[in-house]
Amino acid sequence: MKKIHPSKISYYARNKKVFLSNPRYKSMYRVKTKPTFTNAYFNALVKEECSQFIESNGEQIKKENPALYSSITGEKVKKAPLVLDKTNQEEVKEKTSYDELDEYQKRRDAERKAELEKARAKLKKNEVKFNFENQKTDWSVYGYWVNAHLPVTVGKLGSTQAWRIEKETPEYY
Repeated sequence: MKKIHPSKISYYARNKKVFLSNPRYKSMYRVKTKPTFTNAYFNALVKEECSQFIESNGEQIKKENPALYSSITGEKVKKAPLVLDKTNQEEVKEKTSYDELDEYQKRRDAERKAELEKARAKLKKNEVKFNFENQKTDWSVYGYWVNAHLPVTVGKLGSTQAWRIEKETPEYY
């Protein structure tokens, strides 16, 4: 390990023992806490709660959601076979015939088509059309005609030709 020159070590690192023995600095970094109960005690409380819950609601959960019951208890639950009343099935078959179902489906299709046509008609009436026109620019604002055979500075007096400009001389009284 490299030896670091003492001037490069911070004051706090050099006097670590002094700072850590001081209760003011101890309390900042090292706080001792006493747990109210241990993990074993906590696990026992959780198991007790689970067992009470299973005693009160176990049968109902078994019937409604066997997967939940098996995840709570760890036991595999057999699914109860579904028992259907034959009388209910026969009554349903007797009440509904294929002709009635076909008529109902045709009627619903016609209703849906009518609703769609109404909605499309409303959209066509309320349809907003956007017309975009290109901006008409007036190029005469930005430019002017020039003669290509003459220099650009024709008719413009430069700073060297200031003697050509006639200025009124101020009159003193």
